[in-house]
Amino acid sequence: MTTVNQVFAQIDSLTPQPGETEAISLTQAMHRVLREPAMTSEDQPPFDRSSTDGYLVRADEPAKKVRLISTHSPGQSAPPLPPAGSAIRILTGSALPKHAGLIMQEDTRPAGADFIELLKKPDPTLIRLQGSHSRKGSILLPAPSLLQPGSITLLASLGITQPKVSRLPRVVHLVTGEELVDPNQNPAHGQIRDCNSILIRTLLTSFSATLVTQQRVGDDRKLFRQACRLSLATQPDILLLSGASSVGDHDHAGSVLEELGFTILLRQVSVRPGKPFILAQNNNTLAFGLPGNPLSHFVCFHLFVRRALLRLSGLPPPPFLSATLIPGVTITANPRETWWPCHLGSDEGSLTAQPLPWRDSSDLSSLAQTNGLLRVPAGQEARSPCEVLPTIPW
Repeated sequence: MTTVNQVFAQIDSLTPQPGETEAISLTQAMHRVLREPAMTSEDQPPFDRSSTDGYLVRADEPAKKVRLISTHSPGQSAPPLPPAGSAIRILTGSALPKHAGLIMQEDTRPAGADFIELLKKPDPTLIRLQGSHSRKGSILLPAPSLLQPGSITLLASLGITQPKVSRLPRVVHLVTGEELVDPNQNPAHGQIRDCNSILIRTLLTSFSATLVTQQRVGDDRKLFRQACRLSLATQPDILLLSGASSVGDHDHAGSVLEELGFTILLRQVSVRPGKPFILAQNNNTLAFGLPGNPLSHFVCFHLFVRRALLRLSGLPPPPFLSATLIPGVTITANPRETWWPCHLGSDEGSLTAQPLPWRDSSDLSSLAQTNGLLRVPAGQEARSPCEVLPTIPW
């Protein structure tokens, strides 16, 4: 069987370049991937300005009584330097002339009508000098970068209101299984609630993709083929098939994909959970046949589908973290590489991983506490230090 690392390499080779770009507004930019570096079109700050409320004087003005001659507000051009023995009232953010001196309001006191007494000499650190943050042409945000509130705010400050970002990968999700019913229904005997649909929908929200279509298609081969064919007409980047990827009587994914022009690249992965896994390609569409059990779904998405989504967006694959194994369930050696649900935490600044119990790949009870997948090499027991793939931003 194909190893996990071999699947990683194959996905990387299938997505050598990120997808197309588009310009969007800043209000749409959250969690999008910036594809052009953000550069300053002017010095930052663009002029000398005050960092405090206070008084503008000459840089060599001694501590003494001076005349207050005017008030200067933010948004106005810098005033000329006041004559020796005089001061101008200044508010935070106001533009300042070159060679200015600045006195904090707290370091003065009234000294009669139109006069104040300077209790200290001017403090040059109170002036935010032009270009002290960055110079014109500096790159303040490299590409690719995942845009978050802070970086979006930075773009706004630079006047970049239509950033060029990766187009969101287009995903189609088809769910097989005649036994599945909607979660808001009470299942009859022999039926179960469909949780793979909401699992995929929420995971795609977390990793920025457009879910073009999501449909429950049962087990009928003809209907399954028709749903796949119609889905491909929407030109998805990724076709996700839940179930039907093994070798049972109703597992039609492989043969239907071949009929629709896909090349099957692999049918099994040496991984636990998630062994029956299909990877296929047809021109610019990748198809992933995920095992039907929800825990296998969760693992295969984070190992493989997530990797493809990130690469299509222009981001590197997620990093693996090193953690200390702490007591939890016992993980025995298995011929297949195991990715065990775990809870990542910290102890005195060190990352820890606690394995969570699961009975089989249909057992969802551990997922509520899962924020990482603990990697256990084939034929080995889990031991410290261990390798962990976070399943939430870390």
